[in-house]
Amino acid sequence: MELQIFARNMKLSERSEDYIQKKVARLERHLRERADAKLELSRTASRSETDRFVAQMTISASGSTLRGQESGLTLFAAVDSVADVMDKQIRRYKGRAYRTSQARRSARTQAMREDVGALIEELAAVDEEEQDESFEETGKVVRVKRFSMKPMSVEDAIMEMELLDHDFFLFHNAETDRHSVVYRRTDGDYGVIEPEVA
Repeated sequence: MELQIFARNMKLSERSEDYIQKKVARLERHLRERADAKLELSRTASRSETDRFVAQMTISASGSTLRGQESGLTLFAAVDSVADVMDKQIRRYKGRAYRTSQARRSARTQAMREDVGALIEELAAVDEEEQDESFEETGKVVRVKRFSMKPMSVEDAIMEMELLDHDFFLFHNAETDRHSVVYRRTDGDYGVIEPEVA
């Protein structure tokens, strides 16, 4: 695994870098494919004794992105915590990847397509003035995020969304060759939004 380490508001000692390399190397035992990892470390000027160091790790493997962030009183504690979180995420990712089958994919995809019509009707019913008011109340755009999109199935998009712990995920649908959004419904199931040319 190729690891990039970025430190903010601190300087890493050789001992710290060796410790981090060993900790991250242990994560490789679960990944058979080539993976890239990025670890961002920062020291905060927090009054809290428990949140002095923050470690955020991102691992990209086979087109999937796994992310975790933890904090601790010491740099080593923060690194240990984020490594544990990433270890669990990698195992969860591998388990989901092996459990999925083509039959489950097609059944879920069909159920999600049926939900799309109901969602589009709900969205169309929202009054334009309410949209404007809610936009004003929520504030302004403070961040724009860009990421590459590779074609994937709805099932793969759901797995990505769950691994990132998001409520929705924008992806390029390999079946329809269009951009789509998969989202988590309040009842625990999933939905898909597919655009239609007007």
